[in-house]
Amino acid sequence: MKSTLPPPVVSRKAIIFKEAARLFREKGYSGSTLRELAGKAGVKGGSVYHHFSSKQEILFTIMEHTMSTLIMRVQEAIATETKPIDKLRKAIQFHIAYHTADSDETFVTDAELRSLDADNLTAIVGMRDHYERIFRQIMEEGVARGEMQIGNVRLASKALLQMCTGISSWYRPEGEKSISDIADYYIELFFRGISRTSAAEAGGRAVEL
Repeated sequence: MKSTLPPPVVSRKAIIFKEAARLFREKGYSGSTLRELAGKAGVKGGSVYHHFSSKQEILFTIMEHTMSTLIMRVQEAIATETKPIDKLRKAIQFHIAYHTADSDETFVTDAELRSLDADNLTAIVGMRDHYERIFRQIMEEGVARGEMQIGNVRLASKALLQMCTGISSWYRPEGEKSISDIADYYIELFFRGISRTSAAEAGGRAVEL
């Protein structure tokens, strides 16, 4: 049966937000103009200022929304789990899924920190630290309960997030692997590593993580 519900109404501000994320990803923040953004959003040049005071405010809004959503939804994703190992698995699955579903926003949030004004940079870095701390606390709990063997939790959490975040720059929906498959592979890679030998045996330097 065909739905008789009307299509969802998308505000002009939301359209500008989405088009800005797409434009900033394609051309970079410094290479994008509000005139170009207005054209892509289907509004007159000056109409952008009815919704945002400046290009800087648009960039900050994209990043603040992305980080707020990440923090809120990763906490929801792990809320029903009791074992740290299961919490970490759910957190990784969520992180990868979100970074592919809203890849324009997450890409810009990761790539354009250098373009933020000082006060905005302080705010976003604080939110990024909060998000990373969630992963770090899961790992610390896992170590304390004997589920994980991690010598440097801070370094491990940074490495994990950097590995998973990069998916927004290369993932394509038409690829042969689903998001679920990729998430499972990343989880296996992080949990078990890739080598049957130690770093020293492979000719490298042994480092306890």
